[in-house]
Amino acid sequence: MRRAAARIGISQPALSKQIQALEDTIGLQLFYRTPKGLQPTGDGDVVFGFCERIFGHLRDLEGALDLRRKGSAGRVAIGTINSISTHLLPGFIKTYRDTYPKVRIKVVTVRSRAVLKALVEHKIDVGLIAEQPVGDQFVWRPFMKSPLVVVAAPESPLAKLAKESKDPKNGVSIESLHRTDMVAFDAPAPTRRVTDRHLAKLGVEPRIIAECPSIETISSMVQKDIGFAILPAHCVEQEVKTGRLITVPVNNWKLERTLYLVHLAGPPLAPTVRHFADLFPTLAEQ
Repeated sequence: MRRAAARIGISQPALSKQIQALEDTIGLQLFYRTPKGLQPTGDGDVVFGFCERIFGHLRDLEGALDLRRKGSAGRVAIGTINSISTHLLPGFIKTYRDTYPKVRIKVVTVRSRAVLKALVEHKIDVGLIAEQPVGDQFVWRPFMKSPLVVVAAPESPLAKLAKESKDPKNGVSIESLHRTDMVAFDAPAPTRRVTDRHLAKLGVEPRIIAECPSIETISSMVQKDIGFAILPAHCVEQEVKTGRLITVPVNNWKLERTLYLVHLAGPPLAPTVRHFADLFPTLAEQ
């Protein structure tokens, strides 16, 4: 008793009172009192076994909480658009998990405005979108400029026109897109709005014969020569590399969209989320 009291920093009488109070609370005798000290009863051995497991769980809890405070464990829920989740996000997740392998990742793929709604409803922790957020409740930063390029099937009229062009860079005139069959994003897509404004500014009006929210579906239709499309360059790299699509050089063509990382202004980001967000530089840092 004397050694036990000294180990936990209390007096021996205080420890005796605590043991008596514990026995009274449980309603069982936990120790035999002998001239040589205390010996556990059978009931005392059972209680001791459970206490060992309880304190083990408390140590595990303390360790788990410490990992969460450091951002080494927990979860990150990411909301993003299709073009980012398919073509950009996997690389960022791989880099993140190389450092934080115990963190679980959840990815929700929806439109940009649905990402913002999910943030407000606390269904996700961070968003990656293709249009600038509006509202004081959001904190955002641009992390990438994504060029939008004209793509067509290798046997398409646009591709043949580019090959026959006398321009040193085989560029076709912007007028070549006017009244030409086009496969476009559907109206709610931010990229569709960016594209429509750019073409209208140039006085060009393609003949939109199909609309779709999916880049992969648009790409497949273009490969079948249903029409040309204007798509993010990073989303069609493999198709262009393998010759299933070609990038049509258009004279004086310069169009890009900005990609943003966004999260709620408050409360402060959890360490796991902050570490993930730190992977995305601002454009000023690039």
